[in-house]
Amino acid sequence: MKEYRIKICGLTSMDNLKSVLDCGVNAIGVISCSTSPRHLSLPEVKSMLKAARKWAPDVERHWVVRGVESHVLESTLSAGLACTHVQLHGDYAAEHARIVKRQGKKVVQVHPVKDSDQPTIWLETDRLLLDTPGPSGGGTGRAFDRKLLISWSPPRVQVALAGGLGRTEESQELRNLPPWVDWLDLNSGVESSPGIKNPSQIIEFTQQLAN
Repeated sequence: MKEYRIKICGLTSMDNLKSVLDCGVNAIGVISCSTSPRHLSLPEVKSMLKAARKWAPDVERHWVVRGVESHVLESTLSAGLACTHVQLHGDYAAEHARIVKRQGKKVVQVHPVKDSDQPTIWLETDRLLLDTPGPSGGGTGRAFDRKLLISWSPPRVQVALAGGLGRTEESQELRNLPPWVDWLDLNSGVESSPGIKNPSQIIEFTQQLAN
């Protein structure tokens, strides 16, 4: 089976962050979204990303934002936030991606998959995240209809898949994904409670993918 890269999103605890990094994942994410049960304050975001950089400097560190205003986005990044990527959920556009790029960070553009229409990818986008539509911009625990991707042309950027991932029995289903999907983005599917990830589930899921 194809070797996917794994991101664990929605971390809220420093101890849990260390345990997740010890699982050998490729990326982690912390969330700034006031309606999410995994929301962290800006001081918490800064502390988590700084710790992740110290403990695992080669692992990508994503700041996942929804509803964060432009001036807060820019000021937080310019102050030296220790993220490598900014994941833009909700009502963001190319102008916000340009803010991210000016601060030397990579842009993850989020597309909620509602139908088979292929999105317009911003010039500044480094990765496209395909997620299940939801009021909080993700974390629904549900998968979208992946058959909607069949008619797509391969996007010009890396593609990550989110939505309902984490069940070990679904590894067989992932064999039918388009070959241009590079990343799997896990959140609620590997949790023991909102924001607290279960390292055993993460390891079991990745081992199933490898078999």
